[in-house]
Amino acid sequence: MLPAITTSSTHVWRFGYGSNIGLEILRQKKNLNPAEYHVGTIQGWDLFFKQGIAFVEPGWGAVRPDPQSSIHGSAFLIPKEEAELLDRQEGGYNVQHCQFISYEGGTIEDVGMYVPKKLWTDGDEEGVPSLRYLRLLQNGARDGKLTKEWIDRIDSQPYYITPPEVRKQTMQWISEFDADPERRDSWWTAEDLAKYDGASSEYPAHTSVMQYVIKIHDVRVFSSWKGHSITRRNLIQFRGMSLDTNDIRFGEEGFRPIPKLSECSEEEREFLMQNLESLLHRDGGATIVGQLKDFVEDQGDV
Repeated sequence: MLPAITTSSTHVWRFGYGSNIGLEILRQKKNLNPAEYHVGTIQGWDLFFKQGIAFVEPGWGAVRPDPQSSIHGSAFLIPKEEAELLDRQEGGYNVQHCQFISYEGGTIEDVGMYVPKKLWTDGDEEGVPSLRYLRLLQNGARDGKLTKEWIDRIDSQPYYITPPEVRKQTMQWISEFDADPERRDSWWTAEDLAKYDGASSEYPAHTSVMQYVIKIHDVRVFSSWKGHSITRRNLIQFRGMSLDTNDIRFGEEGFRPIPKLSECSEEEREFLMQNLESLLHRDGGATIVGQLKDFVEDQGDV
């Protein structure tokens, strides 16, 4: 049985129940260095999925109070500097300090759990996780050897599948682009794209998914998407790898070749399409304005 453990002066405890469960994910994707790692529960809370980014990541893991439930996950002890970075990454959540009970029976009295800033209220609409995100939970639960009952619960969770009417509209917009010579024959290089990071009105924000160069307009996107070809970035994310260490921007070593779609799985290609749809379908609008020459060349098509 583990003894009660107190926080040191240099490290703090955090609790992972969503994408932060597995030790390998913490090390490889989150770039954290846990000094200790335990799996167990926090009483009085339950897992649900709050609404996320429509059309691609429409549900994120979250917790809500439930005195009859407990949430399973991992407690990990990390340097304060790493905890501060993780807290900023989890910007939609507050850190709430809770008692953690390990499967071995030990307790940790001051574990920081991420609780949504917008607390759940009855009648709120829940989100649905993407296949990519759900697999992080499933793999993390297995990696951490959480209970079979909890793994079965995660395995039975539905994930987002693009509705037929959404995909039909996407293909219509692509067809209209292909039929418009002014846009279809507008070839951008990654060097051109890099200028369009939205830092000035002269270069409004653009991004690129697969071969398509997208003018973002008023769609809210991650700043890292602006002026950047995000195909590799999206694939890295789907594969559960660290974006900080594996994403490569124009001008950095290894930017070319851009990954080939022919070497991607069907699920990976679907995730790229969903990222495109997250730009084209959301409020604020985005428009396909050209093709990325670097991407098309690296597919071996020209």
